[in-house]
Amino acid sequence: MRIDINFGGFLGCLLIVLATSCKENKEGPVLQKNFLVIGQSNAMGVGDKESSRMQNNIDVVEYNSQYDDIRLLNDPIGQNHLGFQQAQTGSFIPTLGYEYNRITNNKVLIVQAAKGGSSLTKEAEIENWGNWSPSGSLFQNSLTKIEMMKACFSEGEVLKASIDAIFWSQGENEGQGITTQIIEKEDYKNALIQLVERYESHLGEVPFIIVETGRFQGDSIKDQGYKAVREAQREVAAEMENVHIGYNETEFFIERQWLKDVVHYNQEALNDIGKKLAYFYASLEE
Repeated sequence: MRIDINFGGFLGCLLIVLATSCKENKEGPVLQKNFLVIGQSNAMGVGDKESSRMQNNIDVVEYNSQYDDIRLLNDPIGQNHLGFQQAQTGSFIPTLGYEYNRITNNKVLIVQAAKGGSSLTKEAEIENWGNWSPSGSLFQNSLTKIEMMKACFSEGEVLKASIDAIFWSQGENEGQGITTQIIEKEDYKNALIQLVERYESHLGEVPFIIVETGRFQGDSIKDQGYKAVREAQREVAAEMENVHIGYNETEFFIERQWLKDVVHYNQEALNDIGKKLAYFYASLEE
């Protein structure tokens, strides 16, 4: 495909190529690691893009399902598409991608499939915000987004299109559900096991890396529900070979003043999560 537009010389052409429709660029960029980021609002990100780690590095990109293209990874990452949401406005994802690229020199593609307010279980869902259960749409939509991403690659590049790791940040809805006795801790644990197994059946036994659910500030009763979710997440990680706790410091965010409100992480926290997830995943490859 010929591109005659010239703005900013090489950089301008580079940006155009990165934003070229996947249907028009079947060869796609050469990528080493593809990360799926899923969960609710703290996976989506409600931080500050001005403090997010963004470098315009051509080796770190995201798949944009709304426009069916691959482009430089920057906040606000994600799209309001397929039931998922764009970051509002900063997330941990740029730090994850750029830090992993820095320490390993591997290229990175991110598929963001996060939905604010989404629950893991149908029972804990609030106001039809979406859930990850077999009866919900988010799990299947995440697979749809992955398949759309894979269409960017030629038949000879199947391995480059595979998902190498899943990053999960979710549990706030179930924390509240446990507090109000809508569900129990075991319900969240069993649902998480089943979610991992459903992804394994479609994507293979890739690492499922959990960011532990944080605290509920200002309400000790609700905070106990969040604690139960963390306990369930740790138990699943201990019992399943490919499940890991990639970040376990969220319970200290109140003391660090890293909360934006009663439950959401600020950008300082998100950058710390992204950096340490990058190191954690790199350690799994050693």
